[in-house]
Amino acid sequence: MLSVGTFITVNCSLSQLHRVASFRSQIQLASVLLLTASASASSAELVPQDVQTEIDALRRDIAELRDQGIGGAAWLSEERAAEIRAIMRDVMSDSATRDSLQESTATAGWKDGFFISSADGNYTMRINGYMQERYTYDRRKSLNGLSGAQELEWWGEETRRLKMAVEGNFIDQSWKYKVEIANLSGLLTVDDAWLEKNLEDGVSVKIGQFKTPFLRENLIGDAFPMMVDRSSVEAFFGNGRSLSAQVNWLKGDIQLTAAYLNGFVVKSNYFSSGIMQNTEFPSERVADYAFAARAEWKVAGEWKQFKDPAGWPSNEFGMMFGLAGEVEQKGNNQGVPASYAALGAVDPFVVAVTIDANIEWSGASILTYGVWRQVDTNISTLEASNQFGFMFQAGYFITDNVELVARYEYGNADANLNGAPPVLNTLNNNGYETLNAVGVGANWFISKQRVKLAADVSYALDGIGAFQNAGNGFLPDGTSSSGEFNQGGQVMGRVQLQVMW
Repeated sequence: MLSVGTFITVNCSLSQLHRVASFRSQIQLASVLLLTASASASSAELVPQDVQTEIDALRRDIAELRDQGIGGAAWLSEERAAEIRAIMRDVMSDSATRDSLQESTATAGWKDGFFISSADGNYTMRINGYMQERYTYDRRKSLNGLSGAQELEWWGEETRRLKMAVEGNFIDQSWKYKVEIANLSGLLTVDDAWLEKNLEDGVSVKIGQFKTPFLRENLIGDAFPMMVDRSSVEAFFGNGRSLSAQVNWLKGDIQLTAAYLNGFVVKSNYFSSGIMQNTEFPSERVADYAFAARAEWKVAGEWKQFKDPAGWPSNEFGMMFGLAGEVEQKGNNQGVPASYAALGAVDPFVVAVTIDANIEWSGASILTYGVWRQVDTNISTLEASNQFGFMFQAGYFITDNVELVARYEYGNADANLNGAPPVLNTLNNNGYETLNAVGVGANWFISKQRVKLAADVSYALDGIGAFQNAGNGFLPDGTSSSGEFNQGGQVMGRVQLQVMW
């Protein structure tokens, strides 16, 4: 649709053409009348001298105009035609500029989040976020002070996650940044804060706070788990975020990532580091050294489809395999139980490996992985703790926007070494070192991931101890240091509404 300014420009140009054509017609008509009058006067010889003089002047003017091409078929000379074409090009260009307000020319708008941009796109800012409102019900047995036959129930609503992020590029499109603030179950924190520079040949360098390149389930965005939340295996082995310096290389179907970081999360009877994000200087949580590396091979599909593990009906077949490892040397007793620290300096050495597979095709998907971790205290009288776990989950769309999901997970914290676990150790006070759980659920994608209603039910076949996690897993089944409880059957149900903007 032409704008008002464009309409005026076109109207003025057409008016000019109309006046030229009208003037031409008037000249031709005058020529005919004058020639007719001249012929009549000549034959009758009744024309006065002053009229004859005027007729002669008109004849000279007409002859001059004809010499210039006005009266002939070429009245519109090539020069005038070029001028008119230039006018029309200006008119159409003005129309295109006025009537288009796409992302390529706009300085503000919405596309995958609200954005502000300079005209050349070298400075951009996107503002996005999401909220997860969750209702949880949990029933368990054998809490301290209760008999094994009694049950304990908990239920309630919480804002599981509320996040706001600002991201974009600066200087040019090779420089990127992101800052993300999160409220996690009432705890306000900084999640992401990083800068990234894209170099040549698929190489990029990132520095700041972000997720450690290790466990596949942890690297999937918080808004995209196939069930209401991630697994309890991920809660135990996942590294979360850390202050890091990272190099990434992406070429064709291969992606390699390596990072040097302050440290990663470790949970064991010998050493529990706590979360590693937002560490200050100096901090006892920082390791002597810590490295993580990950390799991914995309067998089929597009890289972007693996950011979301759902197998959308519109997806083509995709398959990706991942392999990652990490190594860390601690140099202090922070988090070490007093009964172990009394044996001498506990300087844990930690090494871990994981392998994973992600398969997606039209309407279905599978995500599975295994993980192993060893925690060695470097004290000869204490055994090294060898922990492992695996998770398998699958989804299937029964309609274009309703997905059924199922999950099985198993883990072993290897927490009962060297006799009964120490009383002061908060990791495994009740003696349960294994996880054995199943779950089923459904997702209703009201507007893809932007508005999603999810629900699931999980059942723990064994008692929950080392793998307890109120955020995305089960509650502890007991508080006995002797491990006398041996109750299973904890049930957890969740319903969650997610809204993204």
